[in-house]
Amino acid sequence: MTLVGVGAVVAVGCVTAGVLAATDSPVVPAQPWAVQGPVVVADLSVVRCPTSYGIARARDVDLPARVKTQVSRALAGGVSVFTDGLGTVQVVAPSRWGCTALDSVSGSSRLVVYPPGSPRPTWGGVTTIAQGIEASQTGSCGGCSLEEACPLFAAARHAYVATYRVACARASSPGERRTASAPWTVRFVDPPGVLGAGQPSGGGLAAYGVMLWRLPGARHPTAWLDTCTLPVEDRQLCVLSVFAFLARHPAA
Repeated sequence: MTLVGVGAVVAVGCVTAGVLAATDSPVVPAQPWAVQGPVVVADLSVVRCPTSYGIARARDVDLPARVKTQVSRALAGGVSVFTDGLGTVQVVAPSRWGCTALDSVSGSSRLVVYPPGSPRPTWGGVTTIAQGIEASQTGSCGGCSLEEACPLFAAARHAYVATYRVACARASSPGERRTASAPWTVRFVDPPGVLGAGQPSGGGLAAYGVMLWRLPGARHPTAWLDTCTLPVEDRQLCVLSVFAFLARHPAA
């Protein structure tokens, strides 16, 4: 499995954040996706997370020891690329963090990376983590994909109702800030207290994330989700981690 670094998401150079207006929230600025400072191509180490498998015969695949990724110069010396045992989903996070992953029989994957001192989440309550970075993809499970994409994609909501004759279990939140960069790509910010598409979201911290659904050329209508939920001082880490996740999918 080949890991792909951040390719064309943020131009290498100096990118400055927008100046906050008087009405901007100190937690979620008016330009939440602005990157501060110079961005460099860094040679990051790859961390293979302990992975549980839905198939007894499944085994870890060979992964590169390092991968080139664009990150801010300020973060470059302290982050790594975390991935599951099959190299299916990856996130950029501080090197000292812990992680755990699950690759299921349907081909879906889930990866959780969490700060030191946080308890390792169990798979029965993985979305109860208070802070960290969580990434997932639904594999070949069509129903799972529709359910995941319902909050952010109108086509998914229509298909869900047509298939199951009921409304989506998870409705979109009016407080969620969304940016659609393509028909199959939606970035979102769930401010504190807003339960949106982010997993986790709705607590005391803002959640920055992105969802991809029905990528062009994909074999299955897979939904990919990445959420970074951290204190306000770590917003730049969340922004760059989301961009790194996006770069894993050139069509996004």
